[in-house]
Amino acid sequence: MKFRNQFFIVSRIVLVALIGLVLFGSCKKNNNAPLRYFEVGIVDTPADWRDSSFIIATSNQQVIEQALAQLNFPINQRKIVNGGIARGNGGYNKNSTHSFRWHFKENDWHLTDFSIEIYDGRAYSDLDLGLNYWIDTVKRYSPWNSYIKREIK
Repeated sequence: MKFRNQFFIVSRIVLVALIGLVLFGSCKKNNNAPLRYFEVGIVDTPADWRDSSFIIATSNQQVIEQALAQLNFPINQRKIVNGGIARGNGGYNKNSTHSFRWHFKENDWHLTDFSIEIYDGRAYSDLDLGLNYWIDTVKRYSPWNSYIKREIK
């Protein structure tokens, strides 16, 4: 009888572990998916042209679909970007001839209707020129006047 109870307990543990592995595997992002790039525009006309747009990237299919859907809305109805930032331009974050010194972490950004004030700023005048503060202290960026402008192919 004791052996039989131990068998059922071990069987349940194994079953729960297998279910956990299946669920974990199905939630895992596809790291082999190619990055898709989007230009983020700024609604107002900034004083410095380098503040007028920047580029973000993701391979997260849900975020890609949401970003593409934004292109169907008028600019004033599009969501703003919000995400974690890292040093370096990631090989793609630029505005015309200017390469930024930061980029959104791929697959660590999303679109939202609003954000807190500390995350608001300008791509060049605030982030590039105050990079240490933004990376080391704020750690996120969400310009209130941003919108998905277009996909870059």
